[in-house]
Amino acid sequence: MAVATRVIFVVAAVFSLAGVALGAGEPLDSSNVDATVLASDDAWIVEFQSPRCGSCQEMAPVWGQFVERNKRYVRFGQVNIDTDEGMELARSSGVIEHGIPSIWAWDVRGSAEPTKIWADFETTTVQHLESLVWSKYAKREEGLPLAKLDAGVVA
Repeated sequence: MAVATRVIFVVAAVFSLAGVALGAGEPLDSSNVDATVLASDDAWIVEFQSPRCGSCQEMAPVWGQFVERNKRYVRFGQVNIDTDEGMELARSSGVIEHGIPSIWAWDVRGSAEPTKIWADFETTTVQHLESLVWSKYAKREEGLPLAKLDAGVVA
């Protein structure tokens, strides 16, 4: 009985760790990015991650706080590269060469290419992410999402 309890505990712990990195932002992959992100007039900030990646797990609380603090200004998504569709999106977007975890913005109207915001194996801070994002874009009023830029326009 003690062995069964330990097995259940370990399985529950593994699933809860995998869930830490997920859930902060709308799940995105190659099957829905066109309709969700590319067709939107709103700018999107998207984290590419893997529930099996140690650095991604360390980054999960920072990403979650960043999303929570800024969700009224911009749309957020999250890509799990452990799925075939998530990896396909990471490869087709040129993200995978930069490693994970990484944060990208789809911020130019009509462009399928995201802009790199941050990519590193070392965990960053919420304040650092905010400085990277808000030094590039002007914060909109609460409740008005950041609009995509027209091609050739610098924020």
